[in-house]
Amino acid sequence: MMRTRHSLIVLAVLLPVTLLVAPWFGHAAVSLDEVGAGWWNQDIPTGGRIFWYLRVPRTLMAAVAGAALACAGAVFQAMFRNPLASPFTLGASSGASLAAALALHLGVTGTILGVPKLPLVAFGGAFASILVVYGVARLRRGFATGTLLLAGVSIGFICAAGILLIHFVSTTAVTDATVRWLMGSVEVPGEAVYCGAVFLLLAGLVVWLQRRDLDLLLMGELIAASRGVSVRRSRALAYFASSLMVAGVVAYCGPIGFVGLVVPHLMRGLCGPKHGSLLPACALGGATFLVWCDVMARNLMHWANGSSAQIPVGVLTSLLGGVFFLYILMTHRQERAIV
Repeated sequence: MMRTRHSLIVLAVLLPVTLLVAPWFGHAAVSLDEVGAGWWNQDIPTGGRIFWYLRVPRTLMAAVAGAALACAGAVFQAMFRNPLASPFTLGASSGASLAAALALHLGVTGTILGVPKLPLVAFGGAFASILVVYGVARLRRGFATGTLLLAGVSIGFICAAGILLIHFVSTTAVTDATVRWLMGSVEVPGEAVYCGAVFLLLAGLVVWLQRRDLDLLLMGELIAASRGVSVRRSRALAYFASSLMVAGVVAYCGPIGFVGLVVPHLMRGLCGPKHGSLLPACALGGATFLVWCDVMARNLMHWANGSSAQIPVGVLTSLLGGVFFLYILMTHRQERAIV
């Protein structure tokens, strides 16, 4: 208990420090005077514009996306009783990706009520995928976890085939734009932060209220039912809440892999498996983790050879996630320790 409390305190301190420090990293030098002028004056110098209009929204979006993906990963791992379950297991990311690829192919541009059309289409695809998976699971044996998993995987394969077909019939420019979107990036407009934060707060509240049920589901459906948990209702609420968290992030950022796998593993080692402490730890740790991943991604080429090119953060998180699980595989001798 004391270790868990100390870990949460450290994470709670580390995140605000990260948010304050991360925007200062970049290939373009920004002075304190320029940042101050950008805060107080209407006539903002170039450095102030870079800091307030590019780096700060990007940092905040990384924090929101990291928190949402990590919390969703912890929920899915509890639902499936499998530490290798991820936020993208049940098709929300696949549906968003297919919808975004189709929108790029059809040239869907512009805004609706000030909101870019592409994220709206991507969110619609994610939500449609969520509904299809839920409908299939309800038709087969009353929303069982195995059916839910197979339905999500099937939808993922169908969407992947659709994306490949769109690549085949699209121009090179559209294919390039689609591939870049699929890499995942937190370089988004400022309003995306507010949209992602709304989904995180609302869906996160639902998940938080389900924390006791998630603890019992982790012990098995029979034990959960014997303790008064409505297994079908709790699983449906957790599924929709966590999937909508993921959809709200993917709609703007694209799929950013492995955050929902790596962070819950690390936080479970620090705070234990109880979701009353695990979920806050995942939110704080996921936000901090993805912010620093983005700092590395956008500065790695500059640090290496002075280039201004920026690596999409999804590429870096996938690389780090693969290395992390290779490490787990090599250091755990018993197979049951990782599956």
